[in-house]
Amino acid sequence: MTILNLPGRIAISRPYSGEPSEAGKARRFVAAVLDSTEEIRSHGGHPCRDDAVQLIGELIAESLRHAHACASRPDYTVTVRATGRWTRVALSTQACGCWTAPELTPGRGVHLVDLFTARWGVSTSRGGVSVWFELGHKNAPTAATSDSPPDRAGAGRVSADPVRTEPVARDPHRR
Repeated sequence: MTILNLPGRIAISRPYSGEPSEAGKARRFVAAVLDSTEEIRSHGGHPCRDDAVQLIGELIAESLRHAHACASRPDYTVTVRATGRWTRVALSTQACGCWTAPELTPGRGVHLVDLFTARWGVSTSRGGVSVWFELGHKNAPTAATSDSPPDRAGAGRVSADPVRTEPVARDPHRR
């Protein structure tokens, strides 16, 4: 586990082996991180907790389905960055990225992220792919101005791999 404690926010990541039974542990991890301060617990929990837990569960399920279908490694890392009103959650995997675009996959994960979040995107490198989403306060830090840990598979390893980030534009005709 990697913990980055910054003034007013936290960033924690945890690796998982890719066993289907670990998806519940990953969802509980996201919930625990988002409820990790006394201030947040005293207000009934983080305002983004339930949505973040549901969306990361959907992304994990989709990632595992595609890792099996593509015969790739199923292990993944979940990273949570949060303030009292905002969160960014990322699922990073060394598997192929064939599941990371709504038009390329029949699964629900990326479709739900696209439907229920204002900002999300995909980061790719030779080491893998990461799908991230943001929930909460509209003045949250952007990916370009944040001092977060890397949102990609193998976080914690030093790598010279270039990382490409593609924020996904919301279709103005979708609700």
